[in-house]
This record gives sequence, structure tokens and C-alpha cells, in this order.
Amino acid sequence: MALASNEEGGIRVGERLYLGMDFGTSGARYALIDKQGTIHSEGKREYPVLMNDEKMDWVRSWRAALFSLLEDIPIHLRPLVASISIDGTSATTLIVDSNTGEPLWRPFLYNESCPDALPTVKSVAPANHTVCSGSSTLCKLVSWWNIEGSNKKSALLLHQADWLLWLLHGKLGVSDYNNALKVGYDPASDSYPSWLRSQPYSQLLPSVIAPGTSIGNLKEEIRTQFRFSRGLYCVCRNNR
Repeated sequence: MALASNEEGGIRVGERLYLGMDFGTSGARYALIDKQGTIHSEGKREYPVLMNDEKMDWVRSWRAALFSLLEDIPIHLRPLVASISIDGTSATTLIVDSNTGEPLWRPFLYNESCPDALPTVKSVAPANHTVCSGSSTLCKLVSWWNIEGSNKKSALLLHQADWLLWLLHGKLGVSDYNNALKVGYDPASDSYPSWLRSQPYSQLLPSVIAPGTSIGNLKEEIRTQFRFSRGLYCVCRNNR
């Protein structure tokens, strides 16, 4: 991709720009491009060190980085943004309250293994399936499900990118099929397989749409705060 020579350069009348944000292991970055792939603005932020009970509070840190990136976008370019997409680290998993969207448990990071859940997952999934790994999203879900006292009735599973996009559009329970592969979604049949749907924890699984599909408009209060244009929409993006 080419980089515009200056902040105003390359912008035509009626130009629409597209904002992509990537949440990695140590920080987040954004790029603002046009249809030709020219970068009109880009930037990055390290995750702020926010602690909770002497442990890293990843949820607050990711949220802070998200809104810092929005603040970093040049003001004169914000009205030109037509859509926002986000991707994140593969298999980073959150269990949230299905009413409020707030986490019910600390996030399971992409490289975290849950060997305690692996025998259960292997007993229901086909042999050598993607979920038959201790670090799969499904193993993380099963591990949480087996925790005594976990709030199962009002819980919902989201991937990191799903949750971050929810902060922007406000519609809980939406993922895309690339995000959902490691929880067992079958893109060939465009559904969760029967062996997964029959499990008691299947009620936590998000609805799944195709990557690149529009989920909804940016929340009005966020649009106003950051001076984005009306009609800006958020789209599903796959995890890395």
C-alpha cells in the first residue's frame, strides 16, 4: 500500500475512507485507507498497564487502546470514514454477561492452554478437529463452564475482536465464521455442527455471519464524541 504524501494529500471530493484496527499481543494499531489501498493515516498504541488485584486488566487495557486509536485519527479525516473493522489475536476469548456485555471472568488469552478441558472436548468432537487443542476457544469455554459457581444462565462467549466491535456498535452476540472456527463452527455447512449444538454450553455461542458483513452503525454517542459522519458502520473481521 502507498502512503499519502501529506495529511490532506490524495483526498478527492466525496472520497470515502476505511478504518481497520489490529489488536496484537502488546499493542494495537490502525490504518485508514481509500478504495485504492492508499494509506491516509496510521498509528499505534501500546496497551496501557492497568492492574487489577496485581494482575494485568486486559479488558480495561484493550478498551483504553481502542478509544485512544480513535482519538489519534486526524480530525479532518474522521467525517470521511465509511466503515470500521477490527481483528485480534486468534482464540483470545471472553465470557461476558449477555445483558450488559461486561466480562464475567478474566479473558483467556490466545496462547493460554486449558488442558483440563481437553478430554471433554475430545470426547465430543471429531478426531483431529481444530478444537482438539488445549488452546482452542472451545477448550477455554469448557474450562470456564466447569468452574464451580460460574454464572452460566446469563453468559455469552465472544472473541476479542467481537467484543471490541460491540463497544462500537452495541449489538451483543455477533461473530464471524473465521473467528468461530476454533470454537467449532463449520463454514462449509454455515452452522455449528450437531455434536456442538447438543452440548449444554452451546447456549453461550454467538451468532455467526460472513466476514466483511456490516453489523450495525456506530453508536450515536461515539459518533458525536469523535466527530464521525452519520451512517458509519462496523463490519465483522476475522482474527489473525
